Amino acid sequence: MNDRGQSLKHKLDQRGVELKSLFELSQILNASLDVRRVLNNCLLTPMGRMMISRGLALSADEKGGFVIKVVKGLPSDLLERKIYFKRQFSGPSLLHEMPDESCPNKEFLESLGIELIVPMLNANKMVGAICFGPKITKQEFAAHEFEFLASLSSIAASAIENAFMFQRLEEVNRRLDKKVQELNTLFEVGKELNSTLDTNKILNILVFTIMGEMAVNKMLIYLQKENRMEPAVSKGMDVKPDAVDKDDANKLLINLAVPRMIDENADEFSPWRRLGLRVAVPLRIREETRGVLLLGPKMSRQPYKEDEIEFLSTLGNRAMISLENARLFQEALEKERLEEEIAIAREIQQRLLPNSFPELKDFDIYGLNIPSRQVGGDYFDCFLVHERRLVVAIGDVSGKGVGASLLMSNLHAGLHTLLQSGADIRTIVKRLNDLIYANTNFDKFITFFYAEIDPAAKTMTYVNAGHNPPYIFHADGSFELLEKGGLLLGMMPDVEYETGEVLLRPGDRLVTFTDGVTEAQAVNGDMYEEERLEELIARAVAQGMNIRQLADVLIKELEAFSHGAPQADDITMLGLHVVK
Repeated sequence: MNDRGQSLKHKLDQRGVELKSLFELSQILNASLDVRRVLNNCLLTPMGRMMISRGLALSADEKGGFVIKVVKGLPSDLLERKIYFKRQFSGPSLLHEMPDESCPNKEFLESLGIELIVPMLNANKMVGAICFGPKITKQEFAAHEFEFLASLSSIAASAIENAFMFQRLEEVNRRLDKKVQELNTLFEVGKELNSTLDTNKILNILVFTIMGEMAVNKMLIYLQKENRMEPAVSKGMDVKPDAVDKDDANKLLINLAVPRMIDENADEFSPWRRLGLRVAVPLRIREETRGVLLLGPKMSRQPYKEDEIEFLSTLGNRAMISLENARLFQEALEKERLEEEIAIAREIQQRLLPNSFPELKDFDIYGLNIPSRQVGGDYFDCFLVHERRLVVAIGDVSGKGVGASLLMSNLHAGLHTLLQSGADIRTIVKRLNDLIYANTNFDKFITFFYAEIDPAAKTMTYVNAGHNPPYIFHADGSFELLEKGGLLLGMMPDVEYETGEVLLRPGDRLVTFTDGVTEAQAVNGDMYEEERLEELIARAVAQGMNIRQLADVLIKELEAFSHGAPQADDITMLGLHVVK
């Protein structure tokens, strides 16, 4: 065989060895789904065949760079360092032939003794690269070696892409597993939260769930109370945080709508950063922030991931719903308790008001009280003291509700106590004024009309302490107002009151009332006023109505006048008709 034949046979044998090597390497590479292992095999095979002493292998990252994953014959501290290329290579390239602008890290690679860069291309995309130093033999790289490396890199690129895809699938699976775990946690925690209406227990469930899931040992939870954020839970804090005492800090938490990382750039969160807190998560209901969860760093020192923040938001919002339910439940219990107390107060108050009236042969007496609430501040009374002293009293306590009813009870007790002392009418009213003044605030007072009637002589002595002047309507339709007296009860001490005297004649009607009658409102805001009341009483007198009939007509007229408008004040009326 001549020299040409020998040379051809040598080339064929060499090509066969390369093909066999590539086939075996392909099997090895495709058998692994680990990027580092694939790159390691890609590096070792050429280095062994071509007697190369140093090399490194890189894989592409998501940000356009290439990360050193394997080094041979070079320092291990090069691992994970990034390399950048400004252009994509189409095949093996010698480093010294590359323009500096195409490889920003050219000088660095040359310092490592790298001479050759072989790109790994998959679908015309560079997914990695293997870099080689010089041959130990000092020989240059031959054309068939470039072809071998190009084929090897093509095979390796597919294997690397498969490994990347496997890594992405693994990451997706890990995220799915974590999501399933988080959903299971939320489900289990949700069951626990639904099982209680105890605020402290709800907060404990939230705290221990977060500490277990996030592995944190520092936590602060604010909850909104009225218009401020107040600390409700503090765990692992070196100092006990105070309430948000500055308007801007309080406003910051109330207006926090999305989670925030508390880093060096979050200047407004600096008070909490100094406490070692690193993330703030709003707790929201119906698009309104009702609390804020602040956490310190994880014990692993790993940053908070987006899905972890999402989990914290979902868990926190779910707990906030339970806290709101607990608050509403407590409010309902408190309301129920208050309603029970008010019902008792109403029962007591109704017992203080007369349910029957003295039966006298010459007098027809009747009164009524319709409170605007369950309890009211109107007072009226009519009773005999011995047989020669008929007491008529009516009053209106400033304000409404339980407070007014308590003051009305004091007036009732004081009046009955003073009557037992045998004091005269002027002394009774004066002492009542001093009693009310001594036991109430400056903004509490009582309008009061008090009269004593001698049934036999048909004379009436009265004091009007700032009350709506009662009417004396005569049988001929004329009337007079009972205005003599003085200041409202409770305005100032030691007030002297003037008394008035009236001789009652057959057919006269005494009508006393509170301002709930004359100030009753229609839907359009108009008030009933005294003129309408005078016209109604005049009609009743003309038609010969007794006092009860007059009261019934008045209530019906007030209902028709208001025409569905809510009753704004207590309605009280007490009347007396001199029959003969």
